[in-house]
Amino acid sequence: MAKKHILMIQTFIKVMFGFKKEIEAVTPDNYYPSIYKIDYQTLKKENINTLLFDIDNTITKVDDLNVPQETIELMENLKKQEFKILLFSNNHQQRAFPVAQKLNLPLLSDAGKPEKKAYAKALNILNSTKENTAAIGDQLLSDVVGAKKYGIKAILVDQLSKENNIQTGLAQKLQKYMIKKLSKYKLFKIGNYY
Repeated sequence: MAKKHILMIQTFIKVMFGFKKEIEAVTPDNYYPSIYKIDYQTLKKENINTLLFDIDNTITKVDDLNVPQETIELMENLKKQEFKILLFSNNHQQRAFPVAQKLNLPLLSDAGKPEKKAYAKALNILNSTKENTAAIGDQLLSDVVGAKKYGIKAILVDQLSKENNIQTGLAQKLQKYMIKKLSKYKLFKIGNYY
């Protein structure tokens, strides 16, 4: 079993047993319905100039190589605002590269989220710092916990599709249980955006 999967399962178990530190680590700093609704101007005011975007179910539907025109326009607009952007995916190169090509963005595939070294590598590619970076994705167990444990801002968005592949399916099942736990502690609830 890969280290990233072991880390995710360990986090899940600790959250379910009520470990405060792990509960904080899976609670996103911000939560939006989609990448189109994120308040990028507020991020700029917070001195965030680097954005790490997950691909599957964040930018495109799982394993879908079609990139909506709306997404192309958003990324072009963010580049004009001088954001440094990296597509940051646990999926393989052959799936992720066509998306990166269509968006004309750098890519770190087979990243290994939530491992800290994945985030260190991502920031090294863009020559950025933790303080100036936000990670954006749809998964608590990889995107959010990895970012927060590394010390960068974690933004959760709703899944684009209910469809999952082998990589995302288990994490989404575990996420449903964790969300119930977070909701019980009044820390997070689906649809309560902030």
